[in-house]
Amino acid sequence: MFHNILSIYLHQQMQQCMRQVEFVPFRLTEAADIYSIRIEGKETTEFQEFLISFKDIDDDYLRSDFNRILASLSTMINNGIRERYFRPEGNLNDRIQALPLYTIPRPKQCNGTLRLYCIRISDQLLILGGGGEKTTQTYDEDAILSDKVQTLQSIDNALRELEKDGIDIHQSINNLTLNIP
Repeated sequence: MFHNILSIYLHQQMQQCMRQVEFVPFRLTEAADIYSIRIEGKETTEFQEFLISFKDIDDDYLRSDFNRILASLSTMINNGIRERYFRPEGNLNDRIQALPLYTIPRPKQCNGTLRLYCIRISDQLLILGGGGEKTTQTYDEDAILSDKVQTLQSIDNALRELEKDGIDIHQSINNLTLNIP
């Protein structure tokens, strides 16, 4: 009996820590379907927050990165979501990617690079997350970037579970809401 009560309590605690994620269309074309995520309690998507934060950036290097990210997305909208546009991030077993693929070399005293983190599901489906300025060697050394990637990893894990259950993410994403830790 104690085991059942403990199990119920732990399940309730876990449910309280869950965040609801909604998939919001960014651009839907013949070549590509690109979505962003909106996390429960927020009015804007992660990608909208990224755009708002960096659209008027003064730093020439970061502005160049920002423009490369937008140019890559524009190319994908027209030509599909090819793997060659991305820098692998996250773990080997997830689909987390980053834009831009290439950055301009920077002087040592210069700021970092700008990153937008995504889940590349296929050549036709991309989920945009958030991003920010990367000033550390790896994203997981930075609390903000690490949170962005971990959120996408949780989403990717939940999507993979749905795929294992036979759900076609391409067909279901318009009506899909996930709960993630």
